[in-house]
Amino acid sequence: MSRRAQVGQGSTVRMGVESAQTINIAQVSDGAMTVRAGGEQYRLGVDPYLMPQERFASTMEATDLSIVALDHPWVQDHASELLQQEDFRFRLTGARPHHQAAAQHWAGAVGYLRDVLDTPDAATVPLIRAEAQRRVATALLHCFPSTFTDHPRPEETTTPLPGPVRRAARYIDEHLGEPIDLTHLAAAARLPAHQLVLAFCQHLGTTPGGYLRTARLDAAHHELLAADSTRGDTVAAIAHRCGFPNLARFTTEYRTQYGCTPTETLHS
Repeated sequence: MSRRAQVGQGSTVRMGVESAQTINIAQVSDGAMTVRAGGEQYRLGVDPYLMPQERFASTMEATDLSIVALDHPWVQDHASELLQQEDFRFRLTGARPHHQAAAQHWAGAVGYLRDVLDTPDAATVPLIRAEAQRRVATALLHCFPSTFTDHPRPEETTTPLPGPVRRAARYIDEHLGEPIDLTHLAAAARLPAHQLVLAFCQHLGTTPGGYLRTARLDAAHHELLAADSTRGDTVAAIAHRCGFPNLARFTTEYRTQYGCTPTETLHS
């Protein structure tokens, strides 16, 4: 899904696509790459770029090239699920991200994927790999021009949440800075743990753990916006207060969610 290659400066490389059903997003580091395909030529900098769906030649002026490959039918199914439309047809309509913030958001999602793949204990867990894949696919849908970004969103439902889901969500909101696991939430919801997970997925589209992570990130984001580094406020203190003991993991997840680092928000 993600691969990295080191290429000598000034090298010319001829490349093709593995399959017409594969979406390849390339990004170079500390340099540039010139791509020639279909009689046209593109010069790429450090921003991500959708590679041509045909054979092409490229001249590297960088030593590091990374490519993320996504299965087009899987991305279409993911988009259909998000839009709640089974007949949706996904097609990319642009090769570059909408804007710089979108490019940063994409980089954050890819960074999270690499963190997972570079951590053997995490990379061998199917659920963690699937979550990383979903993050990258969702970033693709929101960051690059496509029929997804032009499509009207489904109307918000006004159906009230079931009592167990409301109770668990309220417990999370009231204990963000404390250790919380599924046992705590099941007790608060007065529902067996496996049934609570199913209820969250059905009514909120996420697991209790995903809801908890988003709530903590949101709380940290608002604290960072209101913080002042000249008063001694720090990213580490805010992260710990919001329930993130691992600062590196917090930074990665924050960057994926908001397209910038916690430090950038603190000093903005």
